[in-house]
Amino acid sequence: MIELIENKRTIELTSRMISKGREPHSVIICGEKGLGKRTIARYLAAQLLCENGSGTPCGNCRSCRLVERNEHPDIYTAVSSETGNYKVDDIRMIVSDAYISPSEGRYKIYIIPDIDRSPQTSVQLQNILLKTIEEPPASSVLILTARSKEIFLETIISRTVHLNAAEVSPANAMAYLISHGKDRRIAEEAVRRCGGNIGRALFYTEDEEERASAEAALTCCRALAGRDEYIMLKTLSGLGTKKNAFITLTGYMTRIIDDTVKLRTGVGGAKSGGEFLYSQEVCRELGKTYSLKKLADIYDALTDHAGRAAANCLVQTLQNSLAATLAEI
Repeated sequence: MIELIENKRTIELTSRMISKGREPHSVIICGEKGLGKRTIARYLAAQLLCENGSGTPCGNCRSCRLVERNEHPDIYTAVSSETGNYKVDDIRMIVSDAYISPSEGRYKIYIIPDIDRSPQTSVQLQNILLKTIEEPPASSVLILTARSKEIFLETIISRTVHLNAAEVSPANAMAYLISHGKDRRIAEEAVRRCGGNIGRALFYTEDEEERASAEAALTCCRALAGRDEYIMLKTLSGLGTKKNAFITLTGYMTRIIDDTVKLRTGVGGAKSGGEFLYSQEVCRELGKTYSLKKLADIYDALTDHAGRAAANCLVQTLQNSLAATLAEI
């Protein structure tokens, strides 16, 4: 059956709704990349389509088997372009098709992943979907995923059920990687750098460029602790001018800052040097150099620049701006 690990708590709400005959027709699933939003969407589809109708997929009926194999004819997953954008006509097709009866299940389920990656047309897409969300056909369900519900229109938010994908515990993430054949050393490094984000940790173990970005983030934070703007800028520019590389690097830097705050405040036992900190050495250096207030300012600067990169600002300009902004904190 579809593996949710600790995210089982996330789908308890929809399980209760379905068991009481109050099936949701519009759902938003939020969480950062790698937390399993699509997996949760598939599990929700299994909840809705399982022949026992209890809200808990049996895993044995024809519908559950088809969902698990990604072969159910009543599940449609929208496909974006390589840049993450959706075509307006594809979303209009979903709206039209939603009024056609299912092929064999109780519902037709439409999954639109990562709608926030379509920044230029996101509002237009939501407006197209609004009527279907306001007055949903009895036999259709719409599932949208995004990093945050902040990108959605208030009219969409007020008419949908909200689910949040969460990180698992570092110990469970470690166990998952090892059970999937990953070397213990690289698995431990992945969990220290990616936390309980299993999707990202798994990708980390398999992708050399991802590991290079994580290492560059560590170099940047070491330069930040030493107030070395030159090394900071040199490292930022060393990864090139690809938007995704910049966003990935700043993402790892925010995790280091977050771990530094945990170390200073003792959250989650980190004060004694928790084994899954990104880097105890660099976190201690940052903690000595910056107050909690300034660490928060650094975190905000990193997320702001990542957001500007996602909105297609010129990466080289953002590299210079970030180095200068951090040097002033």
